[in-house]
Amino acid sequence: MAKETMVDVFWQRVENNSARPAIMHKVDGVYQPVIWREHGRIVELVACGLLNFGLKKDDKASIMSQSRPQWTWADIAILSCGGVTVPVYPTLSPIEVQYLVGHSDSVVLFAENEMQAKKILDAQELPKSLRLIVLFDGDLPANTGDVRCIKWDELLKDGEKYLAEHQTGLQERIADVKPNNLASIVYTSGTTGVPKGVMLLHSNFYSVCKMMTELIGFTQDDLSLSFLPLSHVYERVGGQFLAIYQGLVMAYAEGMETVPKNIMEVRPTILNGVPRFYEKAYQRIQLQIRTMPKPQQYLVRWALSLGQRAKKLKKEEGFDVMQKFYKGELRVADKLVFSKIRARFGGRLRIMVSGAAPMPEDVQSFFETIGFSMVEGYGLTETSAPISCNTPEDNERGTVGKPIPGVQVKIAPDGEIMAKGPSVFAGYYKNPEATKEALNDGWFLTGDIGEIDEIGHLRIKDRKKDIIITAGGKHVAPQYIENLFKGEGLVSNILVYGDRRKYITALITLAPDGATAFAKRNGIQFKDVSELASNEIVKKEIDALVSAKNDILANFERIKKYTILEHDFSAETNELTPTFKVKRKVVTEKYKGILDSMYDAEDLHGELPKTVSQSSAGN
Repeated sequence: MAKETMVDVFWQRVENNSARPAIMHKVDGVYQPVIWREHGRIVELVACGLLNFGLKKDDKASIMSQSRPQWTWADIAILSCGGVTVPVYPTLSPIEVQYLVGHSDSVVLFAENEMQAKKILDAQELPKSLRLIVLFDGDLPANTGDVRCIKWDELLKDGEKYLAEHQTGLQERIADVKPNNLASIVYTSGTTGVPKGVMLLHSNFYSVCKMMTELIGFTQDDLSLSFLPLSHVYERVGGQFLAIYQGLVMAYAEGMETVPKNIMEVRPTILNGVPRFYEKAYQRIQLQIRTMPKPQQYLVRWALSLGQRAKKLKKEEGFDVMQKFYKGELRVADKLVFSKIRARFGGRLRIMVSGAAPMPEDVQSFFETIGFSMVEGYGLTETSAPISCNTPEDNERGTVGKPIPGVQVKIAPDGEIMAKGPSVFAGYYKNPEATKEALNDGWFLTGDIGEIDEIGHLRIKDRKKDIIITAGGKHVAPQYIENLFKGEGLVSNILVYGDRRKYITALITLAPDGATAFAKRNGIQFKDVSELASNEIVKKEIDALVSAKNDILANFERIKKYTILEHDFSAETNELTPTFKVKRKVVTEKYKGILDSMYDAEDLHGELPKTVSQSSAGN
């Protein structure tokens, strides 16, 4: 009987699906398939190369690279050897990389290129455990000290040598991998405090893939496009491992900026994305609609309005009643409008999955109106990704669905979401205090505030630690306010602030495409988008937008003042996580002077504000 690990599933796929495509990636500018037999052969050589080096069971090996086939090959090889994979984001600073590689006790580091390797090699003191660096691409660094540094091809040659001399060595390691063995240490993205190493077992990964398969019907004819970082558990489980478990094809995007082009090239049936990706796609489509000739704009808006009415009637009265009233018109709308928008996503897409942050309702509504099935889920690194998920058949907008099979969810007296099940992590690496704080009798305390509706759907309100308590004692959920602005063409990011203050303020960044289009429509001359942050016409538009959102909010939740920043937040400046969530603590500390300047001096507990230009929002 096969063991319940992703290692066993992978090698069964290699044996049973040997001639079917496993992955696709760009070779000389063209997407090429790699069949399961070839897929397995490369993993075999990488694993044997690691065994030749001397990788022992439970040894840690880090991977620091953008997502690419080598990432997957290295990951499965490490796991097949009985090792422990430690994903490291390639966007991290040298100090952060040195901490993670050292804290995890990694003996091997797979690095994308020389630039990434030097984040470790340039350290004043190398991590004591590190003995080997493998470069996917590029030239070897000149000075590597006591650490051996080799190229990817050399590792494969080492693997061939080992395999010739130890024909059963890898098979013995594979047979020794058990479900309760440690598979990975995934460090939290660090929106607050020092990253913690989440210990995930082989059984955690396997159970999630098994449970998701019961929920959503994937087939071997499906194709997913992987464009999120594999360093994040969401893409590693929902993309890489689920593709292995299901036997579907996974294509690797060349990068975030090429996703629209790559979608047209591989024509996926499944997209695993984050809200920020779908928001940008939505904003681009809205901008294109606004630049169309007036008759075409009227046609598109008629079709979208029709689709919304039809959806509402379907939900209230059922499919048959909706068809009776709208069948003919919907056929016209689909032919003239909806099908053309869907074609921009390759024409075969049937499921859009979203996670890692809340999905704006208007964005989800738009994609569903044009004929896509968009499902939103919720989970954390500590739960191996999903805790709950909507499905195409049971898709309640504004919620993150019901708990996935095998996972229990309950709400603590203070509103915190708690989860229990086979996907919950084993603890934090070398951090028993944090483990004790996070786990209570098998229940994981997520740190998120939520509620469960009368039919079992989970709704997320905010992060427990992010809840703002104003000087007047009112509790404000900043994420709820921030989500109101998502999907707005002119706004890229917003951070709401006001803990222990008399009122709520915000930092706003402009969306480059939306701001550029707005400037052109209004005849605003500018050389750089940063200039638009101080433009009076732009300020007036943002003020109207903030005022409109304030109308939805209670008085104590309303944004009284805001500042438009000249530059957007980014992962490169450590203001966003790899899944594009704002690092609230980092941004708050970085812009503390600007935030404090929006309050009177007596409100700052003795802190003197710096003088900056800002705007007051209508009430």
